Amino acid sequence: MNAAVRIAGRVGRALRETLLTLAAAGGVVCVVLTILAFTGGYSLIMFRTGSMSPTIPAGSVALVQRIPASDLAIGDVTTVDRAGELPITHRIIDISPGPTSAQRMITMKGDANPSADPAPYTISEARIVRGSLPGLAYVIVWFGSPWVLGTITVGAALLVTWAFWPRARRPAPTDAEDESPGPSDDAPPSPGFATRRERRLGQHVASCIAIGMLAVLPSLSSAPPAGAAELISITSNGGGTHVLDAVRPYDWDLDIDAASAPADGELTITLRGEGHGVELSTVVRSCTTRWEGSGCPGTATTLGTAAPLRLDGAEKPLLRQATPSVVHLRISVTGGGDPIGTATLILRATAEQTSVEQTVGATVLPATGGPSPTLLAAPAAVLTGLGAALIARHRRRER
Repeated sequence: MNAAVRIAGRVGRALRETLLTLAAAGGVVCVVLTILAFTGGYSLIMFRTGSMSPTIPAGSVALVQRIPASDLAIGDVTTVDRAGELPITHRIIDISPGPTSAQRMITMKGDANPSADPAPYTISEARIVRGSLPGLAYVIVWFGSPWVLGTITVGAALLVTWAFWPRARRPAPTDAEDESPGPSDDAPPSPGFATRRERRLGQHVASCIAIGMLAVLPSLSSAPPAGAAELISITSNGGGTHVLDAVRPYDWDLDIDAASAPADGELTITLRGEGHGVELSTVVRSCTTRWEGSGCPGTATTLGTAAPLRLDGAEKPLLRQATPSVVHLRISVTGGGDPIGTATLILRATAEQTSVEQTVGATVLPATGGPSPTLLAAPAAVLTGLGAALIARHRRRER
């Protein structure tokens, strides 16, 4: 038992130090990015469309630097601000002098576009792309979700509390005690005073309980009604919030099982959208077998062509057929609109007056060149605080 407690204590200390070290490293990265943004004109932009594919595919994040127009050259991938419109990031294919010595007229073209942009841009400065990482935009937007930021904040608070929880110190021995052998680790604690081992074990248990609650709470709301599960059920690959763009669809696959429904009954499937600021378009298809990543292994049928889905809570009929039956659907969703808007898609299946719903959340990528420093504000604050906590902890240990 004592060996197990000692091992648990060592594992707990190693885990705490590792988490604090990673948090400190993340804080340093965020601080460095913030300093670069203010001193070197650097910022991040996210690509919602594939106009620069394959060089910079949709969903990429690029590091850009603001420079004078006189420093630009043909072949540079550049972000240009446009009055009253979203910025655009394309490759420069021609440069000519502008109305003033500080201005240039540039013609740009997306690598994936068949022709150049309609008109040249007259600029005095622009943001040149220094590098890019594909797929990172989805991660950044995911971290921008209020649920994710809230979980990070709560987790950081638990970690700091765990790291700085006061440890009990044994009272200094008296002269008489100095002459006698010291108490062993197995000796019982003095009344009203917990041993260091007990305190550490209590911290490990409390942390495990807190982490377990964080893992369990999000799943409590997704459980279907007990009575409905006996007659009809829905399983899907959805869950949480998914980032959408206007080019590459997110495929929401659902299996609706009404095999237990009475004969000569009817299965009704509807889809509705709720939210604001997001514009969703859906294509609904049915397959005779379960959908796979590459598509339908059997025979596919299109139930609805690409059409906007209104986020007004009104149900859109998808399918009606006799029971018993099993239906395999793929709802391909693309999105645009406000990057800070959110939406929820709810699929409802009804058989014999029993209904089951399955939901999935959606948000969209900010347009190319959209503001990005605010996306790092909350993680930077949390990680910087954890980094400071690690430094303070090491200083206290050195005393």
